[in-house]
Amino acid sequence: MKRLYLLTFCSMALTTCIFFLKERNPTTIAAGKGLVLPKEWLVANNITITPKKDRRPADQTLLTYPEWFLVFSPQEQATYYTQHTSTTFPFNSHTAQIWQSYKIVDDQIKGNFPKNTGYHFMIWVIGTSASVEYSIKAWYETIIGRITDTNTPVTAEDQFNARFTQDYVDFIKDRPWYEFDFKSRLKTLWTSTPFMGSHFLRKVERRYILTSELLVKHIYSKLIGLGTKQIYEEALPTTAVILDNDSLHYLPRYDKFAVAATDLAKQGHSFKEIAGNNTAILLTILVPTRCYTTFENAQTVFTQPIAADYTMKRIALAVPVPSLNKLLLQLDKEKITIEHVFDF
Repeated sequence: MKRLYLLTFCSMALTTCIFFLKERNPTTIAAGKGLVLPKEWLVANNITITPKKDRRPADQTLLTYPEWFLVFSPQEQATYYTQHTSTTFPFNSHTAQIWQSYKIVDDQIKGNFPKNTGYHFMIWVIGTSASVEYSIKAWYETIIGRITDTNTPVTAEDQFNARFTQDYVDFIKDRPWYEFDFKSRLKTLWTSTPFMGSHFLRKVERRYILTSELLVKHIYSKLIGLGTKQIYEEALPTTAVILDNDSLHYLPRYDKFAVAATDLAKQGHSFKEIAGNNTAILLTILVPTRCYTTFENAQTVFTQPIAADYTMKRIALAVPVPSLNKLLLQLDKEKITIEHVFDF
């Protein structure tokens, strides 16, 4: 029996070493070393007609990328979980993409804008939290989850995971993640998901890990929510834009901004200011891996292979606010998916 314990321990230790030391595919490819944007695109707008309450720092269009990656990542997971189990999801690649993209966007704003200490701190908090979560999941799925893995989501628990993850994504596209009701999903797991069924070992193991995740996130979200209300003001749900005719419009913020901005571009409008800025604005698009389209008046900042689907890639583009309408029209004409416009 002692030999069995020793063999089990050595096997797990060896597997853990292989897990952490194995070579990984590139996850984020910068368009160049250091600053790749023209410096004239990063000159702050000192004469603005946007109301003061609606102005936001110009560097936040770039700094919000790591924050929004934590929306893109769960969306990749939700899509992946409809056909595969979470056991084979590339969590480590996503951890790398958080920090590599953060370094690249920081290189663009460093020395060009005042230090946005509060936002950098927030990125470090959420980035570290996500990294810890993904590292634990990657280790667990590689060492433990693989034992029970069914490759496809055949158990009610794996199917629940896909639905829960998509519900979470739909929620955080417009609301802070810590407002999501993890407690009700935990109740659903135990009251509406059948306990008995085929692949019983997988069911028990999945129920354990899902219960652990939901409990931890429920407690952590309450703590983060309380802390956030003490430190930050509630974010405005709209973004103020000044059009070419100097008229002020309020567009929905976050996920719905891209559609609203594209509609205005189709009506023949261009933008003079967005949230008080006429500097570069960041947006991401999703295209096939072999797509090499060029974009007028836009600069690629970096490219990320979609880690869960290497037939697709994400391209982060920056464009001056006055040229945004032309880029939106080109993307619409070429049927290219706009993932997000980072509206400061």
